[in-house]
Amino acid sequence: MLRTRLLIAAAVGCLALALALHGGDTDRSWFLAVNDAAWRWLAPAVLSCITILGHGLSATMLMSPTLLRAPGLLAAGLYSAPAALLLSRAPKALIDSPRPAAVLDAASIHIDGMRLAAHNSFPSGHALTAFMLVAVLLANRPGLRMRLPAQVAIVLLGAAVAVSRIGVGAHWPSDTLAGAGLGLCAGVAGSWAALRWPLGHGRATQAALAAIVLACAVALARIDLGYPLAQPLQWALAALGVAVSALALWRLRAAPPSPVRAQ
Repeated sequence: MLRTRLLIAAAVGCLALALALHGGDTDRSWFLAVNDAAWRWLAPAVLSCITILGHGLSATMLMSPTLLRAPGLLAAGLYSAPAALLLSRAPKALIDSPRPAAVLDAASIHIDGMRLAAHNSFPSGHALTAFMLVAVLLANRPGLRMRLPAQVAIVLLGAAVAVSRIGVGAHWPSDTLAGAGLGLCAGVAGSWAALRWPLGHGRATQAALAAIVLACAVALARIDLGYPLAQPLQWALAALGVAVSALALWRLRAAPPSPVRAQ
């Protein structure tokens, strides 16, 4: 339970800082500093590739290998999805928060991919999805051991996605902090639900999970994420999902049926 408590504490900290920054001068100055630094140190294609990892379909592909060894993790991600969707859409609908491109001089910011200028900036959905994935992978799960370097890498990947949303000119720092906090909450809730109502162990359930991964892979290969420089990565992620789902279905087909218990 210690790891789960740390995730909840981190979520509270992110949300508190996001509310303190939101709409203030510090939020704007931090955005300009991070946005400029990202373009000084990273190529636009790198920013695009990092940022699409926060899309829901991309996150599903990143989770897809767990279908082969720990399908309960993928189930936890699916449990987390409705909470993540609600926590993303509700604030966007209720809070009038303009995107950076809507209020800043175009000459003062760098934009990669689509130009977003609507008033639905708070919170960052990509950051929320990325940290939902972090929480699902790091929350306490019976029988699952993960080394510290792997845990650190997962957190750094989530942070990279959040920072990339500032780098591509789509979100304020407060948006990404709020997304991180809400994503951690959604991931912890999904992990708890997966422990309370376990899925992923029966043949029919694993086949259904494989079908979901396959459908998401096909959708990812067909849609426009708005970042053409990241399209090769987009297709590679889709190919990963197709390969994993096909392997999972082949294993289920090749495995002997479970013995019928005597009555």
